[in-house]
Amino acid sequence: MEPPLPSPLLLAATAAAFAAACAIAFRAGRRTVAATLRQELLEAERRGEAIAEEGRLRSARLERANAAQARRAAALERVLRATPELRAHLPLDSVLRNTVQAARKSLGHRQVLLSLHDRLEGTLVPRAHVGLEDEWPSLAEARVPAGPLAHDLVAPETAEAAPLRSLRRRLGLAPPVAMPLAAGSRVVGLLELAEPGSDAVDVEEDRVVLDLFALQVVQAVRLARAYRTVRLGTLRDALTGVANHGSFQETLRHEIARHERSAESLVLLMVDLDDFKAVNDRFGHPVGDAVLRGVVSRLLESVREMDVVARYGGEEFAVVLPQTDAAQGSRVAERLRAAVAAAPLPAGPAEPLPLTVSIGLAVYPEDGRTKGALVECADRALYAAKRTGKNRVVRFTRVPAASSDLRPSLRTAPRGA
Repeated sequence: MEPPLPSPLLLAATAAAFAAACAIAFRAGRRTVAATLRQELLEAERRGEAIAEEGRLRSARLERANAAQARRAAALERVLRATPELRAHLPLDSVLRNTVQAARKSLGHRQVLLSLHDRLEGTLVPRAHVGLEDEWPSLAEARVPAGPLAHDLVAPETAEAAPLRSLRRRLGLAPPVAMPLAAGSRVVGLLELAEPGSDAVDVEEDRVVLDLFALQVVQAVRLARAYRTVRLGTLRDALTGVANHGSFQETLRHEIARHERSAESLVLLMVDLDDFKAVNDRFGHPVGDAVLRGVVSRLLESVREMDVVARYGGEEFAVVLPQTDAAQGSRVAERLRAAVAAAPLPAGPAEPLPLTVSIGLAVYPEDGRTKGALVECADRALYAAKRTGKNRVVRFTRVPAASSDLRPSLRTAPRGA
């Protein structure tokens, strides 16, 4: 028997339900499509914004790079313009003064300090500055140890080796920029920059500019030292090779004038070989000449590069110690005395001869303010050292009272010059 046909009412209800379901499905699908489209549009907008932001960032980076390049180019141009000025004056003091002035102008820092390395003492000695007028007296007296890493004067382990950095740390100020000056593995000195201006070289981005300037400074200092060596070649004692009497007089006059301007002290040592006449009398002048050369060799090994050893005459030598106070000078004098007495001196074909020296010490400006006065004071101290036992160092202000009646030896002309 066949199933009964659905009633018209059921068919209509089913059709209505189907239509409603289709409408619901259509609306749901449209919402899904719309949501998907909205999501895609949002993603597209975000990508567009990201691209635009990346473009802005790239543009800003390019602008900064262009600005940095422009600053670097300007700084390099200033450095290159300063180079002839660094080499225009061959005396070392002039080179050092020109260097700090050029550093302020070229690198844009208001405070500049230039220190040179003292190889014997292992210290950095402040030699020239700009913008540190109030601090200079204390800086000029400082001899700061160069530390265990002399080849890397800006390393943390040697931070205290930098005179200006040490000073600013004590004052609670920002550390300066440190520029090591080196020729190969040899330390020449240190240039420090503080208080940057608006056009100052950027330490991180423009290190190449600083390195170029440091290279120019090292070359200028080496050229000045070479000039001094060549110039002194015409003013040297023919036997010993050190400065002769005339050169000594010129050097002492120049150094006193310079130290008067800087309000610093210097030390003059008069060194005389004890009982040298007996050497000439017993062994002859060729042996005596060999002994003199041996003494000079030991003196030169015991002084700094900035010091001047000269043959005053005969067996007497003068040593000028710039930027040195009485205590420092006494240590140097004792080192000289000990160096000569340490071992017999080469005497040519003869056996090495044991000899000693007596040393008189005078300090500018405490003991004498003129060249003649300083020489006389050192000479009186030397005479006292000879009369009170030899092989000793005597400072003028410490000359025994009895020696006040002793007249310094007359020198109308240098002996043996």
